[in-house]
Amino acid sequence: MKKFIYRAKEGPETLVEGKINASDKEDAVNLLSQRGLVATYIEEETSPKQATGRYRWNKLFGIRSKELTTYTRQLANLLKSGIPILRSLMILSQQANNDFFKDVLLEVADKVKQGKQLSEALQDYPQIFSRFYVAMVKTGEDSGAMHISLTRIVSYYKRQDEFVSKVKSALTYPALIIVVGFLTVLFIFTNVIPKIMPIFVDLGVSLPLPTKILLSISAFFKNKIYLTWFILILVIIILILKRSLKITVFRNSLSVLRLKLPVFGRFIFKSEFSRFARALETSLRCGIPVIKAIDLSLPVVKEPVISNHLASTVNDLQLGGSFGKSLNKEGNFDLFVVNMISIGEESGDLAGSLENIAESFEADCEESIKIFTTLLEPILVLIVGLTVAFIVSAVLLPIFELNFLNI
Repeated sequence: MKKFIYRAKEGPETLVEGKINASDKEDAVNLLSQRGLVATYIEEETSPKQATGRYRWNKLFGIRSKELTTYTRQLANLLKSGIPILRSLMILSQQANNDFFKDVLLEVADKVKQGKQLSEALQDYPQIFSRFYVAMVKTGEDSGAMHISLTRIVSYYKRQDEFVSKVKSALTYPALIIVVGFLTVLFIFTNVIPKIMPIFVDLGVSLPLPTKILLSISAFFKNKIYLTWFILILVIIILILKRSLKITVFRNSLSVLRLKLPVFGRFIFKSEFSRFARALETSLRCGIPVIKAIDLSLPVVKEPVISNHLASTVNDLQLGGSFGKSLNKEGNFDLFVVNMISIGEESGDLAGSLENIAESFEADCEESIKIFTTLLEPILVLIVGLTVAFIVSAVLLPIFELNFLNI
């Protein structure tokens, strides 16, 4: 016998929840019917073993963006085919491979069945459906074209995923070099050097400076007390930084420093603003008013300085001002951005201008990443090579000196 969690109606108004033992779902539904209950949700209880790992991770942090994009596309296609929202949600829950998301879809379907709108049901799961996502769905409900709103959501997330994928792909090889180089050097210091160097010490050879440095580093890694203190200090520094990031003044100051970095500052600004422009463009194309659209798009911006400057434009717009002029007043935005947005406002196609800005900045970021990784790869290889050369020379110098003494 299996144990099932259920929600069922007892009469027209009363909703009851509980657990029931049955051989399968159909048997559980029949048993509930015999009790005079109409099941609205029924699912096999997840065992403690099943509720670990990926399930708990998804429950805390939500599902991957690609998974959400896939399910959203499928929902848009089902609705476009004329299938009712409730049945569409049930179909998706049956197809879901992610157990946590499957449970979420069943709960959302249950809430829709009780009379809630889809957007109202989705906002109960902020770790999966952002304010931006919920607002897009709400717009689709109000306009009666849900599948169009969902398709635009898919388009937005797809572009973001493609950009992130390109960045990860470009950084994979440099990251591999760093990891392999670090592990190689660590292995040499902890396993090779401690076995070779005592030989020279026992022979009484005068050790050159590189060899002494090598011995000191090796002793540090082998000494558990030093290593423990090093790790402890590192953890304390990370905790202090993490706590400091919760302080608004510190977070804003750090953001200012990042944006003023040569080369990297421009890259950060362009990547942040391109993401905001994509979100704002999607919101506007869904028919959301510009002030509300800006407010919904702000959470996608991670840099506090940029976010604060964009938020201040909302006040100007509420007073009847221009978005472009407001950005120009802030003094931290490119003339290209200001002019494109101003042109978009004048022509009545602000979404089109934002799309052009996003495409331009995304192309610039991709080009910057290519140049950066092209330069980074030989630099990393050189650093690893010099490190290995230093280790080899530190080992060989005492041997040369020993041979010289024998002569």
